[in-house]
Amino acid sequence: MDKMKLGMKIAYQGVKEEMETIVAELTRKGIEKPKGFSALEQFIKDRLSECE
Repeated sequence: MDKMKLGMKIAYQGVKEEMETIVAELTRKGIEKPKGFSALEQFIKDRLSECE
């Protein structure tokens, strides 16, 4: 079970980093963050807290 939680944590951290990269690139280009990103960011944050 611990290996599964660790794998999930690594996967969610990867998704979080990719989203941060996308948001930074959109900001650099002057494009607002899509509204759906907030829900996805909260989902990732919640899943990461469950893995700890």
